[in-house]
Amino acid sequence: MPHDIALSETTFDDLYRREYPGLLAVATALSGFDGEDLVQDAMVKALVNWEKVHRLERPGGWCHRVLVNLCRSRWRRRTTERRYLGRFRRDEPTTPGPSAEVLAFWAAVRALPERPRIAVTLYYAGDRSVAEVAGILNVPEGTVRSDLSRAREALSRELEL
Repeated sequence: MPHDIALSETTFDDLYRREYPGLLAVATALSGFDGEDLVQDAMVKALVNWEKVHRLERPGGWCHRVLVNLCRSRWRRRTTERRYLGRFRRDEPTTPGPSAEVLAFWAAVRALPERPRIAVTLYYAGDRSVAEVAGILNVPEGTVRSDLSRAREALSRELEL
């Protein structure tokens, strides 16, 4: 099922319902914490720019690109905060979280260089095709395939698979 459907015959609500689950998966995987606020910010930008967005061939791709940019900004901001404020104190979650293996995997993904980290997240957590990832990142499909291959090798070594 293609993620991007021409929106000339659809509404913002349709885009929101269709894209929200994938956007949330990508935001959570990239940010390492609950990504709902990032998704909401991306969707607000889509709504504010609806006149432009609804005419795009791939409005879902536009939303993912905005989300990736928001994640990058948040990542930079958090890195700066850590540098200057020291360690963050994290309270124990009240509900069981992901397994240790899942946490280790996504921690290893977050340790990858930026473009492979984003490519892996969009491809696996966002359930995007290589072509869709290439469109979101504005790079050739071969670059995405190469990034994914190198990322798999690095993750395999890091996680000793």
